[in-house]
Amino acid sequence: MDRRRFLALTGTAAVGAGLATTGFGPAAQAASYPFADGGVPAEAHTKAAELAPYGISAMAFTPSNGWVIVTQDGRYFARGIPDACFAELGRLTKGGTKIHCVAFPPEGGDRWVITGDKGMAARGLPEECHARITASYDAGRQVVDVAFPPAGGNRWTVADTGGFYAKGVDDECYQMMRNLTQGGRRVTRVAFPKAGGWAVVAQDEFHARGIDDACFQKLNDLAGGGWQLHNVAFSPTGGWSVSSRGKVPALPADRVRQVEDSVGGATIWQRMNAWKTPGVAIAVVVGNKIAWSTGYGWLEAGSGAAAHPETAFQAASISKAVASLGVMRLMQTLKLPLTTDVRPHLGWTLPARDCVPATGVPTVDRLLTHRAGVIGRGSTSPADVCSGFVSGTGGGFAGYGPDATVPTLLQVMNGEGNSPKIELTTDPGAEFHYSGAGFVLLQRMVEQKSGLPLAQYMDKEVFASLGMKSSSYALSPGFELAAGHTASGAVIPGKRNRYPESAAAGLYTTVLDLCRLVSYLNRAYTASGDIAGPLTRASVRTLLTKGPEPTMGRGLFLAGAGTKNFSYTHDGSNYGFKSVFKGYPELGAGYAVLANGNNMTLVNEIASAIRSAYGWV
Repeated sequence: MDRRRFLALTGTAAVGAGLATTGFGPAAQAASYPFADGGVPAEAHTKAAELAPYGISAMAFTPSNGWVIVTQDGRYFARGIPDACFAELGRLTKGGTKIHCVAFPPEGGDRWVITGDKGMAARGLPEECHARITASYDAGRQVVDVAFPPAGGNRWTVADTGGFYAKGVDDECYQMMRNLTQGGRRVTRVAFPKAGGWAVVAQDEFHARGIDDACFQKLNDLAGGGWQLHNVAFSPTGGWSVSSRGKVPALPADRVRQVEDSVGGATIWQRMNAWKTPGVAIAVVVGNKIAWSTGYGWLEAGSGAAAHPETAFQAASISKAVASLGVMRLMQTLKLPLTTDVRPHLGWTLPARDCVPATGVPTVDRLLTHRAGVIGRGSTSPADVCSGFVSGTGGGFAGYGPDATVPTLLQVMNGEGNSPKIELTTDPGAEFHYSGAGFVLLQRMVEQKSGLPLAQYMDKEVFASLGMKSSSYALSPGFELAAGHTASGAVIPGKRNRYPESAAAGLYTTVLDLCRLVSYLNRAYTASGDIAGPLTRASVRTLLTKGPEPTMGRGLFLAGAGTKNFSYTHDGSNYGFKSVFKGYPELGAGYAVLANGNNMTLVNEIASAIRSAYGWV
């Protein structure tokens, strides 16, 4: 290819067809823009050094180790790229197009794409990739980057001035493309080494996995010096090249990075490692809208599936908070007061210990606030007394592993599962004892009065109207589920225990769905009238107003009543899963954190980092 032979750059003039300036007026004054490389062809290194001062806008390698460099003022040089690509590059730059990206699919041959500020040219791309690029330009968005993983086929990433798209890429790579763009940034470069790994750049942030150590160090050096990482490229022989054509522009504060970097005095990844938690998902509400959502790590240790905000985790005792909406919905529909005695609606006789006064009434309201006298934490053993219990015992459910027979709800109530029978252990209304069993009775009431299993009732009466499409009280929902892990980070037997005590511990949900719920509750609480959703304004106000237990509304713990920092919250702890969510009605804010590890400290550290970043209490 004589026209791509090495041609020396002399002054600012173009010489031959291999190295050229185009119709952008006078050539730019050479600036001091940094670049670095390793293991690339000597000629590529030489040309990069010569062209870097003019601001490299694109550098790419072909599968056969050809290469091309383009500067922001239209200079370009290429060696061993397809003739048609080289010709099109010349046509575009001559026509005044500023080149953003040149990329080559890994199959080689006459396959390539060039994108710029005025359009694109391509040949031999996967059909879906080509359509995606075209759609971006048709929508008035410029495509700034296209990249292809080494496996080839219909695998690609496309980043435009409005967002990014990906097909068939490493799941963690997609996770990081998403995470890096949640704080108001755009993906500007994605690159894939032939041997595996990836690098994702989003203006002033980048993340990489499995790339050359020297390349990673240089990326850190440039970023640490305030340079924007405009180009990252990998050669098929293991070489790499990075460059910048300017400092990072002024950008808004990135709350996501603030949270990630301040979890327990370290980064979220460091704390996940310390607490042996493979996967975490986070979502944050600002202005009663989901401001950002991120995922970290894996659905299951040792797997290749990353945790995403759309991943469903076991929410554990958050199940009680969400089920409370279902109970309120039922009482609203039946026009029954919360002072209703639950016993006539159970189709079952609630036993009581001999020392419990016969005059006590376990109302729906008392059940919702853990004051109904139903067996619970601190009111379990000894089994024949109504006081002097062993501190902290009872109140929750252990779940059923893969080899266990899951009892029916009625069997649970009768003590035929792995938990004590449900009974009155203290005088209803007299004491607070956190009680999962109380929510089993509420579940039974809902099922008896509605004629539906709790899972179907909640789908129909609550989740559908709130758009919570990845939430379910079913024992084994059909959507993507995270696996639980022990304190040592091992997958628990069966991946997830099963909880027939669904209202107390069996909810599967996502951080996105929990934050949809937060947004709804916030808006409904502060609205002047009813809004679309499962509850009237009056019911929501009751749900989030102090009831028989001073620290609680109905199924939710409250704090800061009467202040702008008024909040409601609930956390959860099942075997292998930990969780928390919180809402601030007066601030229009909130968050949700779900983790598939067995240590609550990590979840609390993340929640604290979120509150600190936003100044919430």
